[in-house]
Amino acid sequence: MKKVISYLLIIAMLGTFLIGCGKPEATTEDTKTNDTEAAQEASTDGAAGEEVGASGKDFSNQEPYTVKLVLPGTAKVEDCEEVSALASAILEPKYNTKLEVVRIGFGTYAQEVNLMFSSGEKLDMLYNNRDIFSSAVSNGQIVEIGQYMDEYAPEMKAQISADDWACTTINGGIYAVPANKEKAVAWGFTFVKSIADELGFDYTKIKTEEDLEPLLQAVKDKYPDMYPVISNGGTMNTMTTSDDLGYDFGVLEDCTDSANTTVVNWYATDLYRGIVERRYDWTKKGLIMPDAPSNTEPWATMISSGKAFGRFCNVKPGIEAEHKKATGMEMVVIPMTEAYTTTTRLDILWYVAHNSEKPERTVQVMNEIYTNPELQNILVNGVEGKHYEYSNSEKNMVRYPAGVDGSNTGYPSYPWAWLNEMITPVWEGAAVTLWDETGEFNKTAIVSPGKGFGWNNESVINEVTACNNVRNKYANALDCGAVDPSVALPQFLKELEDAGVDRIIAEKQRQLDEWLATK
Repeated sequence: MKKVISYLLIIAMLGTFLIGCGKPEATTEDTKTNDTEAAQEASTDGAAGEEVGASGKDFSNQEPYTVKLVLPGTAKVEDCEEVSALASAILEPKYNTKLEVVRIGFGTYAQEVNLMFSSGEKLDMLYNNRDIFSSAVSNGQIVEIGQYMDEYAPEMKAQISADDWACTTINGGIYAVPANKEKAVAWGFTFVKSIADELGFDYTKIKTEEDLEPLLQAVKDKYPDMYPVISNGGTMNTMTTSDDLGYDFGVLEDCTDSANTTVVNWYATDLYRGIVERRYDWTKKGLIMPDAPSNTEPWATMISSGKAFGRFCNVKPGIEAEHKKATGMEMVVIPMTEAYTTTTRLDILWYVAHNSEKPERTVQVMNEIYTNPELQNILVNGVEGKHYEYSNSEKNMVRYPAGVDGSNTGYPSYPWAWLNEMITPVWEGAAVTLWDETGEFNKTAIVSPGKGFGWNNESVINEVTACNNVRNKYANALDCGAVDPSVALPQFLKELEDAGVDRIIAEKQRQLDEWLATK
């Protein structure tokens, strides 16, 4: 049985990562939990002299246990061990629990997690993207955690809105914790400011992907050895406002149109065809790197080394500062869509693995991380003085220590990847009000009519598996402009039909209609 589960997980998790951070996440609720004083009070409440958990109960006499936590982002083993020790120093007195933090590079994360499952290696708590969610539930790869919330995670349960919990609920069971971060998204393009300024472009007039071409061509003409557009982890997003209704297949083509609730095959739309035809044309012109789908070099490294000019990205408050931190260069981010929110925009989820020996203890640790600013800061930013330092007396802003930057730190900071970045200090370069801006961004985004819909693919899991195999064969190469859509797209659509995509879409439409009827 483990071999079957492992095989299915490999299928479900292939191609899960778009490190564009994101990618991103949405809700109309402001679920911000950056009230540091309240969180700290919750984490220290209890009888005088006792070490108690965030729930206010004394769990210090539990049997010893170590929670193994896995997330992406290459880091040195010894640095992860230091961070684990600091985190364990907080958790042990309260829960008799240690924490083992394991970081794995983005490019190999999915494969290595699959190996942990197939080998039976210990694994308790893991980060992953939204796109594995429904299949992971259907295949029994993750634990239903709602059953443990009231006893082991009441604070976390209360701090996350009912709308957000609905986005990780199937058949009444909660299967994941949504990261508290931006939960809406807009799409755009990020690029090196100094190069665009040198070329004399007024980039404020760029509003669409089509508008980019003159700028990209000018970069190519001036710097023939520089790629105007690169992929991000071998992928490119398609810069649209579609809602995939919980992943798999079948989308609302434009979720900013509240009146349109018809589920369609995204890959068969005229909009998709236009995007991939343009990108193929750009690749032929040398505007997109030729090996974009297979590129594994970090996008930030390529830009900072002068190999690349820009890439497609998500847009959110603080994104330019985030990109400057990653590249060490002044970056411009041009939004090209409106901000919108869908179920899938809660895209960074935290799961309890099916082979966790003590899922309730793992949920307990999740609760502490989500609500304890000191613990979350350690896990996000590492060791003070080594990986970061405070840059103001209020200790609400951090920066790299002297001699350290994104290229040489032993513990890279990706706040968006963690459970609750919004109780951590802001990185220097962003506004100190970043978390307030993020909350406002979440609240004002356009809401998809499918927001909160919980797609259950159990009845069509065989078709989903077959169609995923087809998608893995074609979609990313088309998205990156690496293959001729006049040839590849008809083949792609035919193979999707043969694999049962129409049955998936019909089932998703049926479930969506039933859900809409209850609203």
